[in-house]
Amino acid sequence: MQWTHSLGLIACLAFGSTQAAPFYAGKTLAHPLIIGLAESQATLAFIKQAGSVKGYYSIEPDESQPQLLDDFGDATIESVFNIALDDESLTRLVLFKQRGQYRVHAYRYDESDHLYQRLEKLQPALERIAKDRKKLDAPTVKQALRQLTPLNYSVFYEDSGFDEFNQLDHSAGTLVGYFDQNGQPITAHPPGAEQYSYKKTFAEKDGRFLTATYWRGEAPAPEGEPLLYSYRASRIAWETEPRRFTGSEDGAYVEYSDSGGAVAAQGTYAHGQRTGEWSFSSPDEGWTHGRFVDGKRQGQWTETYRWQSATGEYRDDLREGRWVQSYDEGGKFVVTGFQTYVHGVLNGPSEEKVDRFIESGSYRDNKREGPWVTQAGRGNFENGLKSGPWILKTDKGHSQSVNFVADKKEGELRETDANGVLVLIEHYTADVLSGIREGYSHSGNLQYSQQYENGKREGRSLGYSEDGKLISDISWHNDRYEGPHLTFLRDGTPATVGRFEGGHFVGLMKQYDQDGALFEEANWCRFDKLGSTVERCGKQRRFTHGKLSWETDFLFGSPQGSIEYNYETGQKIREKIIGDNDQITQRTYYDNGQIECQKNSVGFTWMTINQQQVKSHEFDGQLTGEQLCYHRNGAIKSRELIDNGLSACRIVYDESGKRLSSSPTDCAAPATAAAGQ
Repeated sequence: MQWTHSLGLIACLAFGSTQAAPFYAGKTLAHPLIIGLAESQATLAFIKQAGSVKGYYSIEPDESQPQLLDDFGDATIESVFNIALDDESLTRLVLFKQRGQYRVHAYRYDESDHLYQRLEKLQPALERIAKDRKKLDAPTVKQALRQLTPLNYSVFYEDSGFDEFNQLDHSAGTLVGYFDQNGQPITAHPPGAEQYSYKKTFAEKDGRFLTATYWRGEAPAPEGEPLLYSYRASRIAWETEPRRFTGSEDGAYVEYSDSGGAVAAQGTYAHGQRTGEWSFSSPDEGWTHGRFVDGKRQGQWTETYRWQSATGEYRDDLREGRWVQSYDEGGKFVVTGFQTYVHGVLNGPSEEKVDRFIESGSYRDNKREGPWVTQAGRGNFENGLKSGPWILKTDKGHSQSVNFVADKKEGELRETDANGVLVLIEHYTADVLSGIREGYSHSGNLQYSQQYENGKREGRSLGYSEDGKLISDISWHNDRYEGPHLTFLRDGTPATVGRFEGGHFVGLMKQYDQDGALFEEANWCRFDKLGSTVERCGKQRRFTHGKLSWETDFLFGSPQGSIEYNYETGQKIREKIIGDNDQITQRTYYDNGQIECQKNSVGFTWMTINQQQVKSHEFDGQLTGEQLCYHRNGAIKSRELIDNGLSACRIVYDESGKRLSSSPTDCAAPATAAAGQ
């Protein structure tokens, strides 16, 4: 066993003095260390401790906090190996010898909690394999396990209510046969990919067999892989003819859910028919409980779905009479009430109380009929559809009166507020807005008037102030702006004057501020520019308090020359001038009107408009020629000559004209000083 001490020394050296030593460091190992288990990447070590061997594993990289796999007592570890028993993770097996007797334990790794669990349901089979063996090794154990019918031994089964079912050893039993998805026996051997389920018997008593049916699940084995499925018990029953897939149940019966071992149905059969007390449960359909007589539900039953519960009587498998209902909608509110059935069909009074509101009416042949009070309002139903006059409830205590035809609004709708004041009039055709729609203020004055066709605004839409003055006159077509677009101030003066075509302003648009002064004036044109579009064209002007503050020339949506003003003094602040031969001059001004700086550039870009090439001077181009800046008194402040985009020379002057600095190369004679605009 010299390797055990060497391994401990190597582990200590590998981790060094600055890291925690692995859990197996310095320990006496009963089996070579296993690193990176195939199913979990864990490290597994069997350590001798006080006359006993214990298995530990660690998932953590530093391996300093191990988990106990198992206590094997006074044993020798003969072999550690794995096997694929189903389509989930591998099963880890430990073959050990204890007091001269071979034993085998099996474990399954759980990805959710990163822990190993003993497969207790597989242990009886392992005990049978190891019993009285004089020699046993991993290949022999694997071969024996492959002879078992397929099963996922890690599935936990809920208490069935029958001891004989709970104590069943699923690894034992006698195979009856395999069945396809339709419950038909499979005669081929081996059964192949159609092996949807199989049955085994475990005991016989008075001509009845204790039978378990196992279902494989829906997931097929990957292409090219062995036919491994996650088989689990789907039902256990006493049957008189186990070779029949169903129909011969006689005695206790339990059925498990498709997703695992939760009990989905529990009760008793007599000659293939349910009898006595039964209960059913599923995550989706809730829980039900009651009695069967000769295969049919009879007497009092309770049925639940999530938070809803219903209690009433069955007669010959059909609901009959009054069924009381109640449910707690996630703690938000409690609902109580009843419904009336005749031979399984809703017929008669129905009532439901929700948070102190009672919804009530009657059913006929499963459909609402006659007068009803509902959460939506009150009115009549015909054949399950709203019909005739209805009063509907809306937000903030409002109510609407409208006529219904076959569950669709028809004719005039009138809405009143909580005080009974008319606030809305609409018109409908087959539940679609058609005709005039008018809204009123709480004082009863008209606020807007709109026209609808087939649910969309069409024609003029008028808006009014509280005192009845027109504040908007906007035209629509097919629910978008089309035609004159006018808005007004409270005194009747214009606020917006323009026209829409195809959902865009086209032509001259004027906007006015709250004082009635012109705020913006722009022209909009339709043209082709990477597709049909509408953008500014011509001169656009903006005003502040009625005084000009900005104007720009637009060429097919591209700004060209522009001037910005101090609206209070009328003086220019900056401007951009487009001259001949693509010359661009940009100036900024002092508040006294004196030019501050003047940049000169040249250049343009091409635009394709209406399939024609058009020059645009939106961008500044390349600086060229003389660039000048001035002092407030008009004296030159700086001169710079630009040649081919590069500075050729630059001179700086003080306010008296004295040169302060210059570039190594002198500029030509100074230009005439510009004293003003």
